[in-house]
Amino acid sequence: MQPSVYSRKEILEAAFALIRERGWSAVSTRAIAKKMGSSTMPIYSHIKSVEKLERELRTMASELQKEYQQKSYTEHVLLNLAFGYVVFARDEKHLFRFLYLESPRTMNINHGPSLRESFFRQFGADSAEAEALNELKASGQEALIQYTWIFTHGLATQVNADSESSFSDEQIMRLLRNAGEAFYLWGIHKGEGFND
Repeated sequence: MQPSVYSRKEILEAAFALIRERGWSAVSTRAIAKKMGSSTMPIYSHIKSVEKLERELRTMASELQKEYQQKSYTEHVLLNLAFGYVVFARDEKHLFRFLYLESPRTMNINHGPSLRESFFRQFGADSAEAEALNELKASGQEALIQYTWIFTHGLATQVNADSESSFSDEQIMRLLRNAGEAFYLWGIHKGEGFND
């Protein structure tokens, strides 16, 4: 017998499972109810708007992505961030598309907080990631984040689009190491010319 009362958490978990399985376009009150084996009534009682549901699901997807990025794949914290991001794109195809391709939040590098400030807000100013970044000059930090983000996001998008997931961990790591070393050295030696 199905429970007559469902919690908000159960509803969010069912919606999140739908995204992971079939993508954001598959999420509807009817689909969530079917996944839970219930009517749509409990869904409507907890979910007041699609926009709010989307925000909460984005937070859940972002938290899972962060878990991937904060694993210790190597001894290099910043490389772990990039590797975790690409592996997330490969292993969680629908969640990556939900966050970055289907209705992405825009990222304007010329307005709003700097990339460095956004980085510290996401990972924490006292984190191992922030400590590794702080080894560079401030202008080098901004450059490193910008250029590694562009490369890493491009690679993640390519890996995500590969329907056979033929990118192995070793291939991803090799690509990131080669690009990362170049960006890191540039950030150390020429970061002061970032705004030129």
